[in-house]
Amino acid sequence: MSPLFRNLLGRGGLVSLVVLFCVGPALAQIPDEFKNLKVLPKDISKQELVGVMKSFSGALGVRCTFCHVPGPTPGSLEGTDFASDEPEHKVAARSMMKMVHDINTTLIPAAGIEDPLQVRCITCHRGVAKPQTLNALLLDEIDEKGIPAAETRYRELRDQYYGSGSYDFSPGVLSDVAGTLAQKGDAEGAVVIAKLNLEFYPDDVSTLVLLGQVYSQQGNTDAAVTSLEKALELEPDNRWAKQTLDKIHAGQ
Repeated sequence: MSPLFRNLLGRGGLVSLVVLFCVGPALAQIPDEFKNLKVLPKDISKQELVGVMKSFSGALGVRCTFCHVPGPTPGSLEGTDFASDEPEHKVAARSMMKMVHDINTTLIPAAGIEDPLQVRCITCHRGVAKPQTLNALLLDEIDEKGIPAAETRYRELRDQYYGSGSYDFSPGVLSDVAGTLAQKGDAEGAVVIAKLNLEFYPDDVSTLVLLGQVYSQQGNTDAAVTSLEKALELEPDNRWAKQTLDKIHAGQ
């Protein structure tokens, strides 16, 4: 087995993948001879190749036609053009395979890490095709479609991926998005996202303080005081809540 092939699967990955995927209709629909192999070993066996492809599919949460030209029958691999380089995802996948190999065989050893874990596709992708943080994804959604679309998107992703490890649904994520919006001068958007966060994490002090600060800037004193006082009930020594409340009371 070549070093690159071993790195793609990770330790112990080959045996488990071959056992799981070496039988069944999918294997029968894959050609016995492979064309246009540019990264994987040209003498790779059919079972090994299916194992690698299944590992990619699972890591990115996609089907074979994500990288290959599909055949005429939906849901079937019959007639799929595996050799074509037309799909851009296939070209990108080759680059990613080489990158993973270089990380494992060159960069990590050069760092002198003792008994390092191997980087694999799933290390970054974790079941999604585009390995983007939830913060960045939501900010992109806001830029392209607006706050309501981002709120809907968050709920959809939470319903689909919560607990899977694909995205970070801890309270700091939406708090960060709300803070970014506040810094950009979008106070109304910041309030919407902060309230969304408090819907799931009503006792998140950072979000309560941020919401109080934004309300204060908007001149909504009563709402600001309510949010900040709740933050201080949960965390009496929070200096940001205290400072903001002091400023509000001084202004009154």
